[in-house]
Amino acid sequence: MSHALRRSVLSVALLSATALSTAEQAFAQAAAAEAAPSSARDPAQATALDAVVVTAQKREQVLKDVPISIAAVDGETIERENFTDFERLSTRIPGFFVQQQTDSSASFVMRGIEAGNAGAVSEPSISFFLNDVDTSRSRGMLKELFDIERVEVAKGPQGTLYGRGSQIGAVAVHTRKADPGAWSSSLEAQLGNYDLYSMTGVLNAPVVEDRLGLRVAVRRRERDGYATNVDGRKLNDDDLLAARASLRWLATPDLSFDLIVDHQADDDTAVMTKAINLASPGGDTSPFAGAAQNFYDPPQERRQTGVTLLADWQLGEAWSARSISAWRDVAFTESWDVDGTTYPFLIGRNLHDDQKILSQEFRLAYDAGGRFRSTFGAGYYNDRTYNLMELVINEQYLLAGFPRSTTPVTQLPVGGGVVLPVTEGVATLMSTRNDRDSWSAYLNVGYDLAPRWVLDAGVRYTRDEATIHNANTVYTVDGVRPIAMPNGLGNSLGQAFSNRGDYGLLQPRLAVTWRASDQVNLYAGVSRGLRAGYPQTSFAAPVDGVAQPTYGELKTEEVLNYEIGAKGTLGPGFYFEVTGFTYDYKDFQTRAVDLTVGTVNAGRASAYGLETTATWQATRDLTLSAAYAYLETEYDAFHEVVNGVLVDRAGNAFRMAPRHTASIGADWRRPLAGDWEVFANGHYAWRSKFYLNNDNLETEMQDAFGLFDLRLGVERYDGLRIEAYAENLFDREWVRDIGNGGKSFGLPTSIRANPRMVGLRLRMQW
Repeated sequence: MSHALRRSVLSVALLSATALSTAEQAFAQAAAAEAAPSSARDPAQATALDAVVVTAQKREQVLKDVPISIAAVDGETIERENFTDFERLSTRIPGFFVQQQTDSSASFVMRGIEAGNAGAVSEPSISFFLNDVDTSRSRGMLKELFDIERVEVAKGPQGTLYGRGSQIGAVAVHTRKADPGAWSSSLEAQLGNYDLYSMTGVLNAPVVEDRLGLRVAVRRRERDGYATNVDGRKLNDDDLLAARASLRWLATPDLSFDLIVDHQADDDTAVMTKAINLASPGGDTSPFAGAAQNFYDPPQERRQTGVTLLADWQLGEAWSARSISAWRDVAFTESWDVDGTTYPFLIGRNLHDDQKILSQEFRLAYDAGGRFRSTFGAGYYNDRTYNLMELVINEQYLLAGFPRSTTPVTQLPVGGGVVLPVTEGVATLMSTRNDRDSWSAYLNVGYDLAPRWVLDAGVRYTRDEATIHNANTVYTVDGVRPIAMPNGLGNSLGQAFSNRGDYGLLQPRLAVTWRASDQVNLYAGVSRGLRAGYPQTSFAAPVDGVAQPTYGELKTEEVLNYEIGAKGTLGPGFYFEVTGFTYDYKDFQTRAVDLTVGTVNAGRASAYGLETTATWQATRDLTLSAAYAYLETEYDAFHEVVNGVLVDRAGNAFRMAPRHTASIGADWRRPLAGDWEVFANGHYAWRSKFYLNNDNLETEMQDAFGLFDLRLGVERYDGLRIEAYAENLFDREWVRDIGNGGKSFGLPTSIRANPRMVGLRLRMQW
């Protein structure tokens, strides 16, 4: 990879900022203008995006004053465009890529680096926060977006600001809190294809006028599956119940408390996984035709429950403090057809998957309105995760050479006239318990070096103590003695073994901002992001009835990121942001093709890119938005063993890292009659081709594609809204993933994405 070219991209990003007439998202603050009649809106109001307040640096700042690449989406926009999940939301944010496979397994990708897998021990590389509480482990990352105040997406290493797991970025969701001073309520109903129905209700009530308020929000949604199995059963359905209660107490003019209790229940049927190189009887290999898979127990079920207590003190004119206390529990079960065929070859089961989090953070901030300001914090994070997983491999098909041969071998001659029966399933029951305690302390400061120069610097130190307990039990489902896999995927004879590791993570950042004018800021920064490692234990074949554990350790990943950018307003009604970056990535963690090996540190990689976004209030009635991102990724050193052969992946691109992404949107509204106005909202998002695995196979690649969303309707100024919508209007076929667990056995499977979704939506508020 040319380092000169990487430097050139950064230079172009900065030099082009002052002449820019391209790309930034329109969705962050257009809501303020929409609250007023169309005739009252002014083109200059689009510059209000410059005044969006975010808290990425642990203090309130307008968007253009934050010296990092950050996207902010407010609650009004989320409601207006019906963003219920992060997959659609990510199409509006360059450098952010989300593919939601199941309720518990989504691929969050930031600038080409994917968040950690769904295992019990792997640390995340992208932090996910709900009301300032870390919920990053993948089983609990996906949250329903409803009654939201704002979403912040900060790109680049954010460990100093957000802590553990923010190696390449962070996503922060802030829900609406109770208002003790006013009654308000809203009700929304949706009907759509695939028998969709959805109801959302919100009530805000003052319990004690101006002192104590209660807010309750509930959503119920059901939708039939859009994929049909060969036996007639539906797949890829949606069954959700989410509720949140928030209590705000204004104890004194300087002291307030927010108590937030949330719960989400997901009860979807199995996801469609389909083999791409072997057709089942009566089926085919197209990801978009009917499914052909088996169903197993337990069904897919996820429960998330959390309690958060926020306390805010104003200690004086310059000092303020915040306490963040939280408890969360995520419980999950599922089973899946690993091989994606109707042949009973591979079965996967998560019999028990539970995560419990207890966390506490204290934060002290100083800002007297002068040249210096700072935030100091310290926190404790207790993570207890337990996973009981089973993988069943049918030896009758394995010995037949499946998938080359689909005729099972039920008996195996071994000589001397002896014939052995072959088992229908060797099961490896894998128990993993992760006990991790994490302490951290951080300091962030801002200092005005001169009237137009600002320095932001920070450092966070985190100390992790992780103890991993592993136990494997191997048995057969029919009691027949295994032949090919007597030890399954590793056998500890049911005995648990512990392995411990300590990790010290030092994550600094430094940024300098030049206020080129009152409207435009230019900045440059460097930051270090770390993803903690963890201890590992594998099991060789037992000797004389004694388990043979092998202890190892996965090293901490590191990302060193350099970034320059510019953001602000250019003329009336035009807001922009442009960012150039480059980073080096070493000791990256990836799951080995051989399932008995586990996760390994594979080598070194690098990337560079350019991200631009813009919004323009073209006329009183029309707002335009655009975004573009360029990303170049490359493995500089990457070796892995495949079928006993050492393979060099150097030169390959990262998985799920399209080189080009672009989007364009338009929001038009005009007075209709009386208190009504008519509106139309369209958005087109395009991605160039990208590979779905590290080996960059053309057969496991998603071709370039675009998705178009359209919304048409009428709205009254008192909040009554009637809307028809279509998501993926042209029914573009694309896949969320190819490979998955079946790839290790020569049976990569595909997971298709949503087809066209259409519906009607009615919203009322009082």
